[in-house]
Amino acid sequence: MNTDHSEWIKSQQSARVWLEDSMTAEAQFAFISPLHRLQHWISSKRKRVQCYQQKGKECIYCKNGLRQQHDFTYGIFIEKGNETVFYLSANLSTHSYFQHTFSKLLDSNVNPCDVLFTFERKKIPTPSGGKANGYALEQIKKEVFVAEVFRPSLDSNFQNQVKNFKWIVPEEVVRHIADLEGKPFTLIDFFLAIKKKMPKLKDKTAKKYAVALIENGIVDLRKARIYRE
Repeated sequence: MNTDHSEWIKSQQSARVWLEDSMTAEAQFAFISPLHRLQHWISSKRKRVQCYQQKGKECIYCKNGLRQQHDFTYGIFIEKGNETVFYLSANLSTHSYFQHTFSKLLDSNVNPCDVLFTFERKKIPTPSGGKANGYALEQIKKEVFVAEVFRPSLDSNFQNQVKNFKWIVPEEVVRHIADLEGKPFTLIDFFLAIKKKMPKLKDKTAKKYAVALIENGIVDLRKARIYRE
């Protein structure tokens, strides 16, 4: 891949981002289940329109012979410490390529959202064996932009913008101790570490948080929140 990374191109009307041909940029997936839309491209107006067949209705564009196009919208983080989810549109070839990459990572017990990737806009293989414009990925060994505790659930998509969880340890506390995630501690040492970072916290409260956030001697900040049914 090209090692000269570009900035993501941002829409002025929405949170959508994209790359032009041969551009590369870094990003982290916010979730791996995209929103799928069927669309039609109207070349005379240079715009996409919804295919009404997806809603079980008669579609005039299908009747007029306009070919359906698949659009898959993924959520990504594009910079360190910024928890804003930006949206990347992918065609069927890119979607298939992404899902194949995710499957290989999951087979290796790696969460695809715990990986930072370089994205490059280029020709990629299609499911039928040809080539089409799309986004190729390359895994890079750098710290991810957003920690798991501050991300949507793995299978969320941007239709699910209402947070479906509640914090059982306040988010403010979790942010103060975010650098302790995954580190080994005894319960007492973890309690003392919390107190060091937040000295005004009452001892009883700090102990309660320490008990809630440690699992088999390892700090697990994912336990700071629970998902609602």
